[in-house]
This record gives sequence, C-alpha cells and structure tokens, in this order.
Amino acid sequence: MQPHTTRILVPLFCILAISSLSCKKFLSSYSQNNSFIETAGDLDELLVGTAYYNPVGGGEIRLYAMDDDAQITPTQQNNHNYELRTGWHYWQAEPRLSTAGKLENTDVFYNDLYIRIAGINTILHNAAELGKKNEPAATLKRIAGEAHYLRAVYYFMLVNLYGKPYRSSTAGTDFGVPLKTEPAIKDQAVTRSTTGEVYLQIVKDLQEAEQELAGANKGSTIRVTQQAAQALLSRVYLFMEEYEKALLYANKVIESQLYEVKDLNLHTAGDDFLYRHSSEEIFTMGANHFAGIMALNYDKPAGPFYRVSEELALSYPQDDLRLKVFLAQNSQGYYRVVKKRKTLNATVDDVSDMFLVRISEMYLNKAEALAALGRSEEARNSLQELRKKRFQPAALTPLSEEGAALVTRVREERRLELCFEGHRWFDLRRYAVNSKYPFSKSIRHRSIIFVGNGFAENGYYDLGPYEQDEAAYIVPIASDEIEFNRGLITNEQRPMRPLKQ
Repeated sequence: MQPHTTRILVPLFCILAISSLSCKKFLSSYSQNNSFIETAGDLDELLVGTAYYNPVGGGEIRLYAMDDDAQITPTQQNNHNYELRTGWHYWQAEPRLSTAGKLENTDVFYNDLYIRIAGINTILHNAAELGKKNEPAATLKRIAGEAHYLRAVYYFMLVNLYGKPYRSSTAGTDFGVPLKTEPAIKDQAVTRSTTGEVYLQIVKDLQEAEQELAGANKGSTIRVTQQAAQALLSRVYLFMEEYEKALLYANKVIESQLYEVKDLNLHTAGDDFLYRHSSEEIFTMGANHFAGIMALNYDKPAGPFYRVSEELALSYPQDDLRLKVFLAQNSQGYYRVVKKRKTLNATVDDVSDMFLVRISEMYLNKAEALAALGRSEEARNSLQELRKKRFQPAALTPLSEEGAALVTRVREERRLELCFEGHRWFDLRRYAVNSKYPFSKSIRHRSIIFVGNGFAENGYYDLGPYEQDEAAYIVPIASDEIEFNRGLITNEQRPMRPLKQ
C-alpha cells in the first residue's frame, strides 16, 4: 500500500494523529524496526492495540446516510451557523463538501483502515519470524488467524465502499481498491486492484483464519473465532453469488450450536436487543453509532438528526415484534432505531453496528442461497426459523413464495432484521448487479435548509437506479490520496445532483 500506510510500528501515534497529515509524514519517513517485538506476547499486544478497530472519526456515518433506511430530519434550532454535512445523504458530486463550504480533502475512515491493514501485514510477517524462534506455536497461530480475519473484513469494507460491486462477469476488470499484503515498504505510488483481486484476497485470508482459529477464543465475542471467519465467508460468498459455498459456511455456524436467535416473545420492553453477551452475537468490535446518529438522548433534538425512513418503518407488519424492539417513536412520531439504547460502558457492553456479526444473518444467508439455488422449500424453512422468533405464534403466517418472489421476500426480511448494522448500502449495490435476480431502485432524500428560526424541508434529491447512476454508488477516494499517488488512483466522475421541488 502507500508508504504512509505501511510504516506502522508506532500505531498509537498514527491513530491519534490520523485526522491530519502528521501521520502520513511521520510514516513516510519512519524506518521500520521490529526490535521491540521479541515474544508472542508482544505481538498479541500489537494485535489488540493496532489491528482491532476502534473509531477515530465520523466516517462511518456514510454507511447510513446514503441508503433508503435513513432520512435527515429538520429541527427548530435557531442557529444559522449550524453546519450540515449532508453531501453523502444527497449523493453530491463532492460529498465531502459541507453546507458551510468546507471541503474535507482527506478521508479519516479510509486512512484508518489502511493503517490497520499495514499493521496487520507487519503482524503476520512477525508471526512467521517468531515461529522460527520457538515462540509458542499455538499462540502465534491464533494471532495469525485473528490478523487474517481483520485484514479480510477491512478489505471487504473498503471494496464495498470505494470500489465497484462484485460482478463475476466483470470482476477481473472492474476497479476495486489498492491491495497490499506485504510488510515491505516501497516508496512508490499505487493503483487500484480489481474487484476480483480484492475478493480473492478476502477469501484467502478468511480460509486461512478458519484453519488457524480452530478451537481458539472459545466463547468470546470480542476476539475473532473460527465461527466469525466462517460467518464472514458465508457473507462474502453470497456477494460473489457462490451460493453453495455461502450455504456451506452458514450451516457451519448454525450447526456449531454456539449461538441462538433471540426470541422476541420473551424480550423485556426497554431492554437492549444488542449486547455483547447476547446469544445472537458471533463477533463485534468498535463502537455503536445508533445513539449519536439518531440523537437518542433527546426527545426533540436541538439540531438536525437522522431517523428511520418512513419507507422502512412502514415495511414492518404491525404484528412484527421487531417494530417495537428495534424501533421507537419520539413525541413527534418519528421512528428511531433503538437496538442499542442504554448508557454504554464501552469496556463492558458496547456492541458495534458496523462490524457486527449475528446468527440471524446466517439464517438469512442460508435462505437467500437456497432460494437462488431453486431449493424453495428449504429456503422457506430457514427463513421461518428466524421469523418464528420475531412474531407471536398466532401471528406467524406461512410462506409460499418461490423463485424470484422468494428471493425478494428474503431480501425484505434481511432489510427488516439487519437495519442499521452496516448492510443495506452494500446489499443495494450487490442486488443491482446480481446475475440471476437483479434489483435496483430510485431513492429520494428530502433536503433541509435553515430558514431563519430553524430548519425546514426544502425540496429533495433523487438517486437513480444503479444502472443509471452508477458513479454515485461508489464513494470517491479523497483528493489527498489521489495527489499522494500522483494521479494513479482515479475516481469515476460523479454527476452534479440538482435540488428538485
């Protein structure tokens, strides 16, 4: 990767300085020195402190701002200086431009993930070297497994934001993101790898992680396990339309009997649905953004906030228990997501929304794969295994769909179940290029402006279907990365998006 993302042996400095150019300048002149990594214990500390994700900026908001599950909401705050960063929500040609005219020429989230990948590359190199020095083989194997998983999940996140969606017929030529797996420092600019190359690396890393993590970290939801690797393999193969493999790995996780879908019939009103030791949790890392995005600490927030879109809220049947457990209305009738609502103790009970893996997804992956394979009855059975924990017994209706209708039903259930867990934007992209059951849609987001005594709606912006508006479904790499790589990294031109009345 870039020189400024590979000199990583002082990770805490970089994470603290990541929002500025200081980290890049520091890394670009740093002389790699592994002398402080002398034992497997040293390497494990580096893994926890550098490779595991913790948020350092607000870049994650784009995962929710761009899709059809969220909409921004005006308030009566009387402050004309209140700055809105709505470029992502309105799919603007330059989404990093705020309403105050401030342009962010760097991307904290992009930089953060690549710095962690660079650290992982160093960890994997040192794990092999320490193995030659008779350090505990089982510990080194486990460290390598965690590192391989983390590198895979970061590249999965990167390629699904900044690259084209995976399409098997064109993956060999479609642009993805820069790919770097070696710790060696090279003072040279980089280019994008293809989507196919990135996905092959993701699969390779996860397959290695599955083997290396056999029996490791049992019972943990905050350290990577073999089941986490299998679960992510199921997701990745689903994106690649390799349905037999997606089914295989979903079944591996389900059949481990280590996890169980929570029965919402037994849920206590007001309790969190998501918590670290839930029977549903397979893996989590990082923070939860629900409270901030939805302004859950305020009934009537002072500033504009995101809420659940009317389309999503109306998609839940009235007897769907998720409507009351996942969502809650404020006094104005706006729905906000409350899967995680209580005061957080980040060291004890925080659960990520962005890097969360749950057993419910495995039933959905299994159902989608089976439906795509034409095994309709098995697909319906898998979907019902989830739904019977989401409805009262008397309200659980039978499923009868087949073929395309069944695939659509599974996708609808996926939206209801996994909302605001970082899936929807990626799913919309992959549905659009699906070779067997393509689906795309237009999305409309209402615009808000300051009107003198508060904020009010003012027209709307439309995002066209993927085939008509392809560039807007791909996050542009920030200008500082393009300049640093001397123009070898390029973005597709995003169209100017007019305000409509």
